[in-house]
Amino acid sequence: MWVPVPGDAVRQLTVQSGIPVPLPDHALGSLAQRLEVPAAGVFHFSATRKAIGNTTVTLATQSAFRYSGGTDSTASALHVGFVLNGSMTIGLGTHPPQRFSPISAYVMPAGVASSVQATEVTRGLGIQLPQARLTARGIQLEDERLRLERSASLAAPLRVLALAVVEAAWTPTAIGASVTERTIEDLVVGMFLEGEGYAMDSVDLRAGLRMRAVAHIAARHRNRDLSPSVVAAQLGVSLRHLQRAFEGGGSTVAAEISRCRAESAAQLLLAPRTAGLTIADIATRAGYTSAFELRAGFRARYGVLPSQFRIGDIPQPATRRSGRA
Repeated sequence: MWVPVPGDAVRQLTVQSGIPVPLPDHALGSLAQRLEVPAAGVFHFSATRKAIGNTTVTLATQSAFRYSGGTDSTASALHVGFVLNGSMTIGLGTHPPQRFSPISAYVMPAGVASSVQATEVTRGLGIQLPQARLTARGIQLEDERLRLERSASLAAPLRVLALAVVEAAWTPTAIGASVTERTIEDLVVGMFLEGEGYAMDSVDLRAGLRMRAVAHIAARHRNRDLSPSVVAAQLGVSLRHLQRAFEGGGSTVAAEISRCRAESAAQLLLAPRTAGLTIADIATRAGYTSAFELRAGFRARYGVLPSQFRIGDIPQPATRRSGRA
């Protein structure tokens, strides 16, 4: 027999799992209505969660439970999960539930109703990252997508990296966190491409061009002459054709160039070996035409000036928490 978890216990669990708090009372009430545990016995739950920029990694262990519905706090996040121990039955949208055993991988897109049930103690690894970033890189998610093929060669590196990230002993530098976040994103993108490939229709051709453009910009953004028209010429397409490839993806060619340059500048500002460089030097090395352009682009990306970023404190990762309800 399954019974709802009391609202006060749900509030305790959200704090212990690292979910941003305080949650509104109506959200807690909704979560309490969706989470059920066996009437006999005690529900055990523990989790370790670390945030790396806009990406989070969570390692959780819990006894039997069942849950249905989504949460407002992850409405814009894509969830990629691995079942490490035990088994879970997961349903997505209106599709029949699927059973996942170790070391299955699954994906839950943002905004799609889901249900999860475990009848034994389970241990799982979850990675949440902005779904818009994958859309911008050409990944077209389908609502019915749930299972990620176990044979995908990139699943194992992603799982190993995520487990290393969530270890309490891992204390990254700012550059380490930035590189790790990007690597996780690259591995998730690769898993999707590896699992499905591309059909040669117009939508996927545009997505493929966008992927090529993103990789091209990442490799060449430090060239101050790089612009959307230059990228188009180097890829052998018209500027309009390239711009259409980015439509609906939450980004533009110019925005992708700006993002890469700002991230490069951030790494240079934090690296010990470049501490003696002036802001103008940083601008030149990151691909900007001037220190003024660097300040404008950097502030748009990070909300602070480069000089403020250089002396700022680095946020500490979340610590391990555990509890019972």
